[in-house]
Amino acid sequence: MPSPYKPDTSKICFKILANPLHNPLLVARVRDFIVGASKSLGWGEPGVSLAPITSGEEAREELEGCSASFLVLASGGTEHIVLEALETVRGRPSVVASIPLANSLSSLLEVKPVAGGGVAFLHIPGLDPSDPEALSVFEAGLRGLWASAVVKGSRVGIIGDPSPWLVYSLPSGEGLKRLGVELVRVDAKEFVARVTREKPPLELGEKIVRGAEDAELAPGEPGKSLRVYSALKRLAGELELRAVTPACWWFYKDTGANACLAHTILNDEGVVVGCEGDVPSTIAMLLATYASGSPAFFANIADIRGDRVLIAHCTAPLSLGERYRLTRHFITGGSVTCRVRFKPYKQWTLVRLDPQLEKLRVAIGETVDRDPGLQFQCESQLVLRVKGARRLFEDSMGNHHIAVPGDSRMALRIAAEILGLRVEELG
Repeated sequence: MPSPYKPDTSKICFKILANPLHNPLLVARVRDFIVGASKSLGWGEPGVSLAPITSGEEAREELEGCSASFLVLASGGTEHIVLEALETVRGRPSVVASIPLANSLSSLLEVKPVAGGGVAFLHIPGLDPSDPEALSVFEAGLRGLWASAVVKGSRVGIIGDPSPWLVYSLPSGEGLKRLGVELVRVDAKEFVARVTREKPPLELGEKIVRGAEDAELAPGEPGKSLRVYSALKRLAGELELRAVTPACWWFYKDTGANACLAHTILNDEGVVVGCEGDVPSTIAMLLATYASGSPAFFANIADIRGDRVLIAHCTAPLSLGERYRLTRHFITGGSVTCRVRFKPYKQWTLVRLDPQLEKLRVAIGETVDRDPGLQFQCESQLVLRVKGARRLFEDSMGNHHIAVPGDSRMALRIAAEILGLRVEELG
């Protein structure tokens, strides 16, 4: 199943900037690289003109309506054009990229110190779309740009009040404003009423039960949990939410179901769902999901031993696993959760955003155990070897961390630069 989180290149303005004495053959090569790289990554063909922007006036005309911009310098002597372009799109996410030809990098280095915020800079090391290094940098730049554009201006829902144990992970109003995130509050009782009105999608429930290796279900499941799924999906659509975090303990006693199965399904379907009313971690999940192009695992830090970290929760997306079991929730003994055996990814990226929404902590974890099967832990479990793991304990930024497969550090750095977040990398 294709990921719903890949960049939408139709909503990004790709522009080539060059001085008036530019070489048209080089501009054509830049355009061919952008188109070829986008196709290689499965994103379709972006609209990019062979006619470059060669003046500040053209920059103002070409970029006025752009909500996100990817600007490539095809030559040197473009400093004033770049600054005019960035002034035109001020407040909207932008990337400026150089190439190793025609003094392009020289112009970027001159502009970077005076460009101001809301923009990230990168250097593409070649114009061959089949070159892995050039393709990797382009992909990271585009994913980072797209992730920042998704976060900025997004509506994030919280159902009920944050869970009472979240004594630290409470969002800063100033931080939300700075990121351009609107927090939409939904009353827990109102949501319970929504759940009771929903009819469970029985075919989906049968499919999920058939696909499980084993199924130990509480009475009325998976129907009860699928009502929560349908209510969350409908709510996200009606309120135009990019992400939502239900403090599910507030409505478990009224509905007889938690939101675990709903999280598992919806994060695969394109609705980012975080846990327990943790808004900062849900925003981090939104950022990591779009920066990686993959559904994310919202997890607890459950154990740290040397450089080994156990992360665990009951909400892993099924697409991240090679098989799964259905079981009752290990704390309440009711409802239903999934125990996912993760696919053999070699690496994972761990992400945490502080409650002030100022600092993004990023770490790479090497996979040690994809399903340790430990008792008295949340069901889906993953053991990672993380350099600097002790910092997670000694310099705690809170509990919940987001895990996405692969190495998304470059894309996250680019998104953070655009959003004005400080990046702290462990290791």
